[in-house]
Amino acid sequence: MKAEFKNITPSHINAGSVFYLYGNYKKTFEAFCEYVQDELRKKSYEVTRYFCSVSESLKIINGQCDLFATGLDCFHIRNVEDSHLESVEKFFNEKNRVFILESGNYLKCKKITDYFINAGNATAIASFNNELTLRSFAAMFFPNAPRAVREEIVKILLDSDEEPLSVFKKIALLLDGDALDDLKNYSAHKRSFLNGLDIIPLIRLLLQTAVKNRIAKPSNFLKIDVSNKNTIRNLIKAELNQKFGRELSKGYVYGGINQEFG
Repeated sequence: MKAEFKNITPSHINAGSVFYLYGNYKKTFEAFCEYVQDELRKKSYEVTRYFCSVSESLKIINGQCDLFATGLDCFHIRNVEDSHLESVEKFFNEKNRVFILESGNYLKCKKITDYFINAGNATAIASFNNELTLRSFAAMFFPNAPRAVREEIVKILLDSDEEPLSVFKKIALLLDGDALDDLKNYSAHKRSFLNGLDIIPLIRLLLQTAVKNRIAKPSNFLKIDVSNKNTIRNLIKAELNQKFGRELSKGYVYGGINQEFG
C-alpha cells in the first residue's frame, strides 16, 4: 500500500507492521524509526530494536525459539534491493515483530519498490528530496501544530544540514511556548551568526561549503553557487588578499564568490 508520511497515524503502527521507505531522501529513516518506536512504547509494548541487514535479521528471527515471548522485536533495515525480495517476503505475518525497511540504490530497487507499493500487508512511503516530502514528514510528527508552524519547520529543514531527528527533538520542546516566534528565531540563527564572523573565518566557511557542494548535496543554508568552476580558487585568493593586507568587506566576499578577486 502506497502512502505519504502525513497519512501515517498511531493506528498504523502495531505488532506485525511492515514499512518500506523509498526515494532519494535518506534522512527520514532514522527519524521515522524513532517515531515508530515512540508510538509502540505508548501502546505499552516492550520493544527490542535491531539495526541490521536483511540476512542478519533472518538469522535473528530463525534463532529465536521462545514461542511465549511477550516482547516486540523492531527491525531497522537499510539498503534493501531487488535481490532481497524473496527474503523480505518472509517478514510478513510475523505477529511479534515490526519491520522498517529503506530502499538502497535506485537502479537496484525497482522491482522491490513496485512490490511494496502494491502489497496490501505493507506500507510503502515515498521519501524524496523535495518540499512535498518535508511538509508531509512535518505533518506526521506534528499533526496538531498550526500550518504556519509546520511551514517554519520545513524552512528549518531546508536551511540546515542538521538531521531531521535532531531538529524535531528541539522543536518538540519549543512547541510548548510561543512556537512560531521561537521557530523563526531558530531558523534565522545560522544566518545571523555569520554577521559575527571575521573575514578569514567567513571565507573559510564559504570555502568549506563550496568544496562540500562539489562532492555532495548543495547546501541550502549558505546558498553558494558552485556552477562557476573558479569559485573555490576565488575564495582562496580572497583569503590570501586579506592575509597580505588588502582589507575586504563581507559584502565584497559574498558578491565575489563567482567572480575573479584581483
